[in-house]
Amino acid sequence: MLKDFLRVAVLGVSLISASCWADITPEEAMNMAGLQRTLGQRMAKDYLMMGSGVRVDVATKQLKDTVALFDDHHKSLVEFAPTTEIRNKLSEIDKTWQQYKQLVQATPDKDQAVTMLSVSDQLLEQCQKLTDLVEKNNGGESSRLVNRSGWNRVLSQRIAMLYMAKSWDVQAPGLDDAFDKSVGEFDTVMTELDTAGAPNPEIATSLRKAEAQWKFTRTAVDLTTPENYVPTAMASSADTLFKQMNELTRLYAGLSAGN
Repeated sequence: MLKDFLRVAVLGVSLISASCWADITPEEAMNMAGLQRTLGQRMAKDYLMMGSGVRVDVATKQLKDTVALFDDHHKSLVEFAPTTEIRNKLSEIDKTWQQYKQLVQATPDKDQAVTMLSVSDQLLEQCQKLTDLVEKNNGGESSRLVNRSGWNRVLSQRIAMLYMAKSWDVQAPGLDDAFDKSVGEFDTVMTELDTAGAPNPEIATSLRKAEAQWKFTRTAVDLTTPENYVPTAMASSADTLFKQMNELTRLYAGLSAGN
């Protein structure tokens, strides 16, 4: 299951239930908070895939698992929260999450997708602020690298989500600009990570794999006109890219834990 895979791959240990995470480490909390950003975008992508008839069985299962995982992580982060500022941000996220959860679990509808995308952006902004707060609380260069690498983990799903919305002809404002911005940001972050240098061979290898997958994904990214959309190829490629960025982010989180 996606939930089981992410629990192991993202944090490097088994996650049986939310109650097991009362004692998560700051490094695990950093990675977990960052992953929440990605999960919100992944749900929107799955909703749009279901609505537009793209890999519906895969998207349906993925959405169910991702909703459950977001819930688990949110509860774990609430238990972890070391500062009032972080607790307040989690409370704000919870209110948006309850609304968003209802939207993404409803039967996909092209008109309703406009509202869903708006709330998705709101949740993303709040989860980004939470991630920044956890980074600030943790401190250190490796926390910054987890945040930045984790942002490309987000973009792997955000780019696919925006592509699906464009492909389905959802009439949400700013889709083209948001798509182009996300593609540009992915390139920027990869350059940042390259410039920072790989602190060990494992990260160097993971970074090369992520860069190679991004080049492959760009072939679908560049097909963004109604006559040549390839949503099935984009969905598959973006999920592989997510796995590559997920592994890279996990390795950066391991650096911080080892200090």
